[in-house]
Amino acid sequence: MYDLLIQNGVVIDGTGSPGYHADVAVKDGKIAKIGRGLKGAAKTIDASGLVVTPGFIDSHSHADGQVLKHPDLVEKIEQGITVNVAGQCGGSNVPLSRDEKREDYAGKEIGDLGNEYDLRSDPARYFAALREHPLGSGTAFLIGHGTLRKAVMGMENRAPSAEELEAMKNLLRKCMENGARGLSLGLFYAPGSYAATEEAIEIAKVVSEYDGIVASHVRDEGKLLYRAVQEYLDILRKAGVRGVVSHHKACSSEENWGKVTHTLRMIDEANESGMDVYCDVYPYVATSTSLSATFLPGAELSRGREAVAELLGDPAYRAEMRAYLMTRHGDTDYGWVQINQCKPFPQYTGRRLNEIAVEHGKDPVDTVFDIMQASGLVGAACYFTICEEDLETVLRHPRAMICTDSGVTTKEGQFHHPRMNGSFPRTLGRYVREKKVVPLHEMIRKMTAMPARVYRLAGKGLLWEGMDADLCVFDPEKIADGSDFVDCRKRNEGLSYVLVGGEVVVEDNVYNGKRMAKAIL
Repeated sequence: MYDLLIQNGVVIDGTGSPGYHADVAVKDGKIAKIGRGLKGAAKTIDASGLVVTPGFIDSHSHADGQVLKHPDLVEKIEQGITVNVAGQCGGSNVPLSRDEKREDYAGKEIGDLGNEYDLRSDPARYFAALREHPLGSGTAFLIGHGTLRKAVMGMENRAPSAEELEAMKNLLRKCMENGARGLSLGLFYAPGSYAATEEAIEIAKVVSEYDGIVASHVRDEGKLLYRAVQEYLDILRKAGVRGVVSHHKACSSEENWGKVTHTLRMIDEANESGMDVYCDVYPYVATSTSLSATFLPGAELSRGREAVAELLGDPAYRAEMRAYLMTRHGDTDYGWVQINQCKPFPQYTGRRLNEIAVEHGKDPVDTVFDIMQASGLVGAACYFTICEEDLETVLRHPRAMICTDSGVTTKEGQFHHPRMNGSFPRTLGRYVREKKVVPLHEMIRKMTAMPARVYRLAGKGLLWEGMDADLCVFDPEKIADGSDFVDCRKRNEGLSYVLVGGEVVVEDNVYNGKRMAKAIL
């Protein structure tokens, strides 16, 4: 007898082939049988009018920061994500920065796993704890180059010595040997932005020793996008590794729109030359990152956040930073900025910066400087700087995977980018059903089998007999994102069931609290 039988659905198996009518039988956490007229199960699901697919894989996630403290990963599983690949953009949860002290973690115990400092200061111990820690959504891990730099050099803006470079490489080897999938570069963010191309190549060479992968937030996604993509391709080529261009887009100003056509051609040419390069993309026209990354030169952060926040009180320093912003953004009309994290001024959360400035009584530049100063440089925003046509161009590319570029929220009602909750339902609703940018069976490949292959996720991504019974069952005529830029907590629609390891964990879009997943190491 089977444990579970999903009957009368349309199976889309993840290969890119069109769907077909079949029943899917589950036994002992695996897909036991696929066929017509199957019978004999302890539980049945009638999938008439529904599509049955492999569980979705978030190819670019930041959930590693929450897997130990908030292991349900609700925002992942409630959009059908059964696996997420975390530790992206050069930042990961291990190893700890050299500047973090044990006393800063006094009393910060993580359940029965011990003190957070002890776990995160020892990658072997950290990954050992993860192996036994049940999760709501399975998680694989990359190690951030910026995090390695902080562990060895702190936030110093200089080239590493030979000894420091070797220390970073050895830390990465330890992480790879304990289950990490590869390296992420954050060449846009400090301290990864302080690294020369040659440093990134040397670090990436370690990954080639383990047949791993190197993903990258490239050094610039605006005016210098072509140069940044070429730099990344050079890193991959010289290190001899596979790679993923993270959340591929052209942004910052309208003059950059359309550049993705050329950068996608660069990726194609790299693959034609024998390389193995992909990209991922989230289905929104707004980015999201810290205020400091957008409104301050990266080099300033080497001074330390507290020092820079204090400097923002100096009119001369503000004048210098204002001149920088005029060079970078060209004007001071920041209607394209929506504040989504602003503890000192909670009344500004979820609102556009140009509107806030009127209420604040200052121009938008001084307003954002005030927010950063008061928050100690802790603040974030959504930036509406992506062209819809470019987004569709990237979505169509045969090597583009779907992602959230998000972690999970840990506070009820916290404002964030809606991609955290809605990326996968939005892709299926808006870009498959409504706009017909990509056919359903091809989009499912981008969400399942392709990322499983790219990140070597054994047993995942295909609805075949013998594979893990991580499955999504949804209504292709109804599935849609609920979360938006005004209310980022609204529920998705049309996701009937999600299974992890053969167990139902989501029903009618709602997670039931069962942690059936594990870290994938």
